[in-house]
Order: sequence, then structure tokens, then C-alpha cells
Amino acid sequence: MPCRTNASRAHPLLQLTAASVAVPLMLASPLARAATPLPPAPPAQTAPAAIDGFRSAHFGMSEPAVRAAIAADFHLSGAAVIATANPLQRTGVLRIRAADLIPGSGSAQIDYIFGYRGHGLIEVNILWSAATDASTTPARLVANGAALQAYFLKEGFPPTQTVLNALLPDGNVMLFRAQDEAGHAVVLVVSGKAGKPAANGSSRLTPTALTLVYAADPAQPDVFELKKGSF
Repeated sequence: MPCRTNASRAHPLLQLTAASVAVPLMLASPLARAATPLPPAPPAQTAPAAIDGFRSAHFGMSEPAVRAAIAADFHLSGAAVIATANPLQRTGVLRIRAADLIPGSGSAQIDYIFGYRGHGLIEVNILWSAATDASTTPARLVANGAALQAYFLKEGFPPTQTVLNALLPDGNVMLFRAQDEAGHAVVLVVSGKAGKPAANGSSRLTPTALTLVYAADPAQPDVFELKKGSF
């Protein structure tokens, strides 16, 4: 995925101690089924879970259409919407700051990413960290992650397409990952500073950032890359 970046219902999804998250070292890869048991499937829904973007911004939209969606969703325009680019992947980016996407969650940075060839919206990244809000604390990041994890679990994604509380190779934790029938994905990752393992063998992480990602095609994103054998 271009930039890559959810907890159970009533019971705690992660073992918390003050400002830390403890995750058992039982996962070999980020795509393995989660060690944390998934809760019972929610009642049958009228339609399967689908990921088509973020709020009014839908995958495939042009930059002007996304600007209109940002204005509708957040009442932001002009200089409040920063146009930038990813020089490595040669994708365009519109960046904004938005407060309290979750009540009390603090300010987040939202990046809307446009494809290298098609120029339509391919991904939305949402970041919470001390860089986006100086009042952010590890406890707030844990609370945000738990709220989002619970929200996505209720969406009814197929268990076979859902990963929960997976320890990533870099030591960060994928709180949630799911894919819909169209292959679109949602990913929630908490990252931070690793500490000494707990007495029970758990890996301890003090959160410094929480990233939520909506991706149109995580397997083959529309980004620039040199073809194999070109050099």
C-alpha cells in the first residue's frame, strides 16, 4: 500500500498498563489470522460491508471533486487544503487538519492520495500523533484505536478477510485490517516505542501514533515504480 494504515466489543482487546499496549508475541506475519479471538459475528446485515473511501470522498474521484467533498465534510477550502506530492511514488496529495473526528480524539492529519496514472483518489490516510496535536497522549491514542476497532468490527466484514491485533515485523501493532468484496481495504495501525517484554512474554509498546488507512487497491496501488528488468 502506498503509505501504510482496528479492538473487540465489550471485553478489552489489548492489555493496558498506564500508557502501554501489550500484545502477545504469537503472530508470524501481518497477514496471519489474529491471535485474539474474534467476537461472535454480528446479525446479518442488509448489505455486505463495503469500503469506498472516507465520508464524502470516494475512490476514483478527481482532485476538484475531493476538494468539494472536503468542503462539504469539514468546511475547509483555500489555504486550509494543502496540495503536495509524494516524489517517490509520484502521487498527488491533498492534506488537511481536522479536529475530533472521534469526540475528544484531538486533531488529526488527513491525506487524500491520487494515483500516478489515473489521477483519481486511491487512498486516504488519517494520522493522530503529537505532531498533529501537541495534547495527544498514549492513553488518548489507545482510546482512539479501541473506538475505531470496535466500530469496524460491527461493520460485519467476513472473518476470513479480517485481521485483529497482529504484531507487525517493525514492532508496531495492526489493530484491525479488513477487505471488502471489491478488494478495497481498511487498516488501523498503532505505532510507538518498544519497551522491555513483560513478565508474561508480551511485547510492550508505548503508542506515539495511530494511523487509519482506506485503500482502493492495496495489492496493486496506482503508484510509480520501475519495472523489473528495466536496469
